[in-house]
Amino acid sequence: MTARLLAIAMVGLLVSVGGPRIGAQAEPEQSTGAQPAKTDDKRLVYADFENSTDGKPISSRGGEVRLYAWQENPAIISAFKGHESDNSIPMLVRTSKNDQNHAAAFEWELRVPNQWAGVTMEINGHAGTAGALPADDVSGYKHLNVSVYGKGTSYVRVEIKSQGREINPHSGYPVTGFKLKDGFNTYQIPLRNFSQPSWVTDTRIDPKDVLKQLTSIAVSVYCDECRPMNGLLIVDNLVFEK
Repeated sequence: MTARLLAIAMVGLLVSVGGPRIGAQAEPEQSTGAQPAKTDDKRLVYADFENSTDGKPISSRGGEVRLYAWQENPAIISAFKGHESDNSIPMLVRTSKNDQNHAAAFEWELRVPNQWAGVTMEINGHAGTAGALPADDVSGYKHLNVSVYGKGTSYVRVEIKSQGREINPHSGYPVTGFKLKDGFNTYQIPLRNFSQPSWVTDTRIDPKDVLKQLTSIAVSVYCDECRPMNGLLIVDNLVFEK
């Protein structure tokens, strides 16, 4: 997608906000679009992308934000486009020409033949090295709110991770998903909705244990029994709420 098409997409999402409730695993809050998240004693702003390093998005407390692709067929890889100076980092974009609110964005393409494939934006809560990331105990919160605009897909997945915390990462971390509405909307995900994927049959992980030692949140576009797909994902305001 060219810079001109990205600008057109951003304008389109700004005029398509709000809308009816959805019946999937997340519920949209009443929203007039993504605005900077505010922190108080009942909210933890995990990432609102108002912090950046050299024009590259980081989480609210300095954690890295990275992109990676995955696919069933190693010869037919998923593709993505991020920051112009480092493709493994999302673009930092403004969500309105009238204010300074920022979000993280990337273009993506899922290719065939693949039984499954996806592209993920992974957000670390804190700065740190791989395998030794500081963790947050978010088990006392009830919801995770996230603002999303998606073009080219109707669904996204959100995964919670506890890396380097003696929780087996090879069995599949707890995940949940929701259906997107038109425009840029805020979705409320009950933390009780997170569970391991159905294909995990060996080692089970209690989602509460992950929430007690949370290091990262991953937001993904994906396909099962894939057909060719491509589009744009914009993410903002990941906020835990009691």
